[in-house]
Amino acid sequence: MSEVREANFIVGIYGQSESQNNLIGQTLGSPGTRSDIQFYNRLDINRNQIFCAIAPVDYPEKIKPFLQTLAMTKIHILVIDLNYDLNAITGEILVGMDLYHQIYQTHTLVVITGINAKNEWKLANTIKKVESILNTSSLRGSEVLIVKSKGDLELLKDKISNFNDIKPIPKDNSREYSKVLIDHVFPVKGIGTVILGIVNKGEIHTGQMLELTGNENIGKKVIIRSIQKHDRNYKEAFKGDRVGLALKGNISPKEINRDHILATQGILKPNKKIKAKVFLNKFYAPKDGKIIPRNGVQYYGIVDLKISPFKFTEGKELSPGENSIMTMEFNKNVYSDGTPITGIITELNRFNGKLRIIGHYTQILN
Repeated sequence: MSEVREANFIVGIYGQSESQNNLIGQTLGSPGTRSDIQFYNRLDINRNQIFCAIAPVDYPEKIKPFLQTLAMTKIHILVIDLNYDLNAITGEILVGMDLYHQIYQTHTLVVITGINAKNEWKLANTIKKVESILNTSSLRGSEVLIVKSKGDLELLKDKISNFNDIKPIPKDNSREYSKVLIDHVFPVKGIGTVILGIVNKGEIHTGQMLELTGNENIGKKVIIRSIQKHDRNYKEAFKGDRVGLALKGNISPKEINRDHILATQGILKPNKKIKAKVFLNKFYAPKDGKIIPRNGVQYYGIVDLKISPFKFTEGKELSPGENSIMTMEFNKNVYSDGTPITGIITELNRFNGKLRIIGHYTQILN
């Protein structure tokens, strides 16, 4: 098959109504892989576009799939079902979207659905409230789209298509290294271990040897046996593509999870102790009113899709809305390519109506 490169749109869908999330997901694609995260996929031949929509299934009870979905996607859609009031769930979603927009320059769209004759009276006031909240964050100016008909859903595709970040493929001497974030893995009879993931940097090709990192031990070398995109075989895949990769090497599906990354050999190095500039969310309420280093409290940091427990071991006390230089010691290795590690700080407890997203951090290199 010729190496056609369609425009790819990896879209995160976030809202407290699973039925409305599913409506938006199925507008963009057919339901695919489902675990704690639901995927929707479609190749739109008429548009020469590929849509991959992702929605966290277990949210808000569990925050991990929500944060991992944010990390995998560049376009974030907040789905507000007019049958629900704006509440703590909406607030936590907006805090997460705001942080990822600040750090990773993501795109944001708000969609209001579930509109009927009984609740339409709430629409104007809901729009006003949402825009007021957006204006207090980095998401100010994000468009609010009202969905009442199939035509509105088609318009949603057009809005998403405007977020086209595909850049020309760089020349050989300026290519990024290869990096694939892994979201699922399974065995296929007669083929072996297959992973599903998103090309996060650079490009990959069949026959390429990559390193599987993420464990506490030395990375494992694997070869890409084949590449599939939407059930079509390709020799190459590029940044932004969601791919299925058959791996060649002594590797079992049981050895791979979302903690792992496929990358160019020797690029990613493990870190367990870093000095970082830490930003504490102004809406987060620490147990003692502030974060206190060396008090033994465990938090969680997310880098790519990996979430690792850590403790603050040095630095001054930090109150909501403040930032400071602090030392973070992780229980599990987090990996970097030599540039500053950036991530989100969170709690992992089950949802109880309180914000669990603590803030974010950026490593300071010596």
